[in-house]
This record gives sequence, structure tokens and C-alpha cells, in this order.
Amino acid sequence: MNTQLKILLYILLVAGLLYYIQNKYQLFEISFDNTKEAKKEEVSEKESKRQGIEILNSEGRRIYVEVEAADTEQLRSQGLSGREELGDYQGMLFLFDEKGTYSFWMKDMNFPLDLIYIDETYYIVDIIENKQPCTQEECNSFVPSAPFKYVLEVKGGFCDINRVDIGNAVIFDI
Repeated sequence: MNTQLKILLYILLVAGLLYYIQNKYQLFEISFDNTKEAKKEEVSEKESKRQGIEILNSEGRRIYVEVEAADTEQLRSQGLSGREELGDYQGMLFLFDEKGTYSFWMKDMNFPLDLIYIDETYYIVDIIENKQPCTQEECNSFVPSAPFKYVLEVKGGFCDINRVDIGNAVIFDI
């Protein structure tokens, strides 16, 4: 076999190996498949729509909670009522126009909640833990001890498990 043909075969072998390695392990920022690029764009679009907050707990750990924003009167009155479940690190963030002391209740809820009250400087000012759903006969409203501008509702037990306390800082990513 002549030398030029051997060199050409070696080049094709090396190119084939690099192609295989790239497709399997994605070592370089190149793609030979347009569908993979479309999937990357789709994922980055979903990430840009993702809303959440981070709580800096008492141990200095950051706890990320994916949230749905309740920023209208209709969304605030509906809240999490009627939902069957809520993920361990999911919640609803109630956004009020002004600082105040608004009342909440647990009508039509199917699971207990922790309510985290946050002031306009993004610090936790009060927490009501493991608030149970209303019974058929009774559904009392409750108001925290301090004025607030935001309320984060999360699954009951969240604050205890994650060591979230009054005075912890909150970072909004919404």
C-alpha cells in the first residue's frame, strides 16, 4: 500500500474516533446534530422562565425554592387551594404592592403549609409552621406578628427540615 493512502486512512481513523468521542462525551462545544442544539435552546428558554428564591438559612446554607408568583388579587385569593401536592422545594410567593399585615387562611387546602413572611428588605420577619388545612366546620384566618410585603408558602415542615428562621435573608430570582 502506498504511503499517501496509509496517511489518508490514518487521518480518517483519527477523524472517526474524534467524531465518536464527541458524540458520546460532548467534550467540545461543537455538535454534529441540529436536534441537540434545539434541545439546548429549549432548556435555556425553560431556565430563563424559571422563577425562584434563595433562603440563606441559619447555618449559612442556600436553599433554593422554585416558586409560582401570586401577584394579582385573583391569584392571591386562589393561592395553593385545591392543589393535590407540592414538591419539597416548590412554593407560592405572594407579592403585595405595599407592606402590611394581610390575613391568610387554609380554605380548600389538601396539605399543611409553612408560611414565611418577608419584609421589603428581604428578611424573614415571621414564620407560621405546619399550618393545617381548615376543617369543614371552622376556617379561621391568621395574621403574623410583624408587617410584611411578601409571603412564601411551602410544604409543611420545610422550615424545620431546612433550619429556616426569623432573620434569615432571602434573595429573589423572579
